Amino acid sequence: MGWWRLPRARRAARIAARLEELGRREAAGPRAEFREGLRAELLRTHQEERAAPPRPGPAHARPRIRRVPLLVRLRPWLALGAMVTATMSVAAVTYSAGPGEVLYPLKRAAESTLLTLTRSEAERADRQMTVARSRAAEAAELLKAATPDREELIGQTLEDMDSTTRLALEKVKQPTKPPAKVRRFAREQKKVVEKMVPKLDAENREIATEYLSLIDGYAGPAGN
Repeated sequence: MGWWRLPRARRAARIAARLEELGRREAAGPRAEFREGLRAELLRTHQEERAAPPRPGPAHARPRIRRVPLLVRLRPWLALGAMVTATMSVAAVTYSAGPGEVLYPLKRAAESTLLTLTRSEAERADRQMTVARSRAAEAAELLKAATPDREELIGQTLEDMDSTTRLALEKVKQPTKPPAKVRRFAREQKKVVEKMVPKLDAENREIATEYLSLIDGYAGPAGN
């Protein structure tokens, strides 16, 4: 007859005794031999893992890099080169523009800007003489043109030449003994304007004659 058929009091007593025995076993824990063996096994595994070289991870396929065509890589530089070339071309055309042409106002504006940015009086006078030379050359070129407004453009150019020359010569402290560069400027201008006088109409001839009178005192004796 099984123990489950015993009276209820005896079954309870046996169950309590069994539970008490299991509690004692659980409290005692593993045996010392088992703990030492487990510790040794863990230490050995740890040392083997430290000594062994690291295992390479799974190889990852590198993303394929698409090669950029040479023309695409050079496109920014080509664009920059084209811009620089266009700028230089416009500057060259502007510099050679004459009165009445589309880019001529831009040329005059550039000249005015340079004069405004000049701080030295001597440098300003040099630039004003350079501008006056340009006006004389422009007037001479206008005489070759056959445009209806030629005389008007020549008159404006001669007046600009006269006013710019006066501004430059105002800075000469001793007009009776002008510097060599001023005498050279006056002689060059005199040569250009004298050639134009016979070809000018009456009004423009008067402007040119007054201009020659202005610079004659600064040219000095011939050969000096």
